[in-house]
Amino acid sequence: MTDIEEQQPAGTAQEGIPGSGQLSVDGATRATLPHLPYADAVHAALAELQLLPDLTEAGTRREGTVTGKRQPPELFARLEWLPGHDDLATLAVQVEGLTVEWSHLGGWAIRSGRDLVVLDVDDIAAPATIAEAAMHAALCGLRCACDMPPPGRWEHAVYLDIALTAYDERQGARDDA
Repeated sequence: MTDIEEQQPAGTAQEGIPGSGQLSVDGATRATLPHLPYADAVHAALAELQLLPDLTEAGTRREGTVTGKRQPPELFARLEWLPGHDDLATLAVQVEGLTVEWSHLGGWAIRSGRDLVVLDVDDIAAPATIAEAAMHAALCGLRCACDMPPPGRWEHAVYLDIALTAYDERQGARDDA
């Protein structure tokens, strides 16, 4: 069993970020998956709207190669409402399902089937902003004419920015080795 799979003692997901206690992780996980408190905050904002996804994932992935060189690992969070979910109101979204995705390299996007909308929000947008965008997509579809939620940055974004920079620097050092 790896360190990540082992049961961790109760505590917060990341020191210095108050109220992020949903995910209990140790220091090593905090260094390799620094976005967990952010994913947790987005999930909590969705819970406040009573719009809970069927699946929630957060981790790293590595896409193929570009010009023969391996791509650096990408941190991601993915929230998915499966086809037929009760909260999906439009027929197209109900048939295809809904996925809200974040990547530390690309920011936020919402997809349903083959339709993809890149959200015009800060890469580390306020969780309430992302929850509102997900709610609009669930109720009106991806290309609704509704007013989008006001833009805002997560109150702890500065800490995540620092952690993401450190993560990218560690990955760059590994790739150079």
